[in-house]
Amino acid sequence: MAIKFNFTLQKVLDHREIKMDLAKKDYLEAQAFLAAEQKMLEDMIEAKRRSLAERSSLAGQTTGWQASVNQINNFITGQDLRIANQNERLLKIEKVVESRREILKDALTEVKIMERLKEKKKADFLQEVRQKEAKELDEISSTRFVRTTKE
Repeated sequence: MAIKFNFTLQKVLDHREIKMDLAKKDYLEAQAFLAAEQKMLEDMIEAKRRSLAERSSLAGQTTGWQASVNQINNFITGQDLRIANQNERLLKIEKVVESRREILKDALTEVKIMERLKEKKKADFLQEVRQKEAKELDEISSTRFVRTTKE
């Protein structure tokens, strides 16, 4: 007698697992995008640092350095603007990452709730099966006892 457990809300659980997987994918993509944008900011800051060092070395020369220093100053001014814009962009991306983290957290919670419900239902089912089997065994032994006492 092999009775199989059938969870009536399995389709709901499957749907929530798919939703969780998609939320995880979105979150990981947002995290990767944030990391790429942070790397871009670091590269901008490094370019500015190199330009400042180059400006310092050019200023130490005796002739013909003013035009180069002016060009570097213009680049540094532009780079400061790009860095400020990138910082604003990073703030927006971090908000997106945080919202996707919350969505993922909610999806994980929904899946865990359904999995706990499934485990509880399965435990109830197994308990019921054990009780039925015990009852059947009791009936069999009662029937045997009655037969042996009559004989």
